[in-house]
Amino acid sequence: KWIADRTDHFLIDSHGRDNIAIAEMAMDANGKFLAMRVDLLANMGAYLSQYAPHIPDGGITMSTGLYDISELYVYCRGVYTNTVPVDAYRGAGRPEAAYLIERLVDVCGRDTGLGPVEIRKRNFIKPSMLPYETKGGRIYDSGEFDGHLDKALSLAKYADFPARAAAAKAAGKVRG
Repeated sequence: KWIADRTDHFLIDSHGRDNIAIAEMAMDANGKFLAMRVDLLANMGAYLSQYAPHIPDGGITMSTGLYDISELYVYCRGVYTNTVPVDAYRGAGRPEAAYLIERLVDVCGRDTGLGPVEIRKRNFIKPSMLPYETKGGRIYDSGEFDGHLDKALSLAKYADFPARAAAAKAAGKVRG
């Protein structure tokens, strides 16, 4: 009797999160998001699994995240490869969409000089805009995202981070 071990499962079970995305954000002079463009290449594996096509499709609908972005263009291609099939695994497109938008927002914050916090605050969906339908068709019916970010920054002691990073560096460690 053969029993697969962890190595076997790594080679034969379905995998998740195999997208390559190239994304761009158009902004005005004040750092306000105007439009987002995404070119997405989604690996389906050697043959289709039950949910493989739905993973990038669902992620596309969430690709603008919690941000007020008035225009969205997404070009998505599913491709067959010589790998095991891709299938839904804890989130089915949501983690990929969250990583895509948050990484892009970080880049926008860096490129504009506004930083990661200010760029988010300028572009969050505001409570006065609710209910809000994203260009991906998702509806937010409630939320106060500025306040949630402020709470997270406070709990993480974000203002103290540069001092903690400097102390770690002096001790030969890297933080961040």
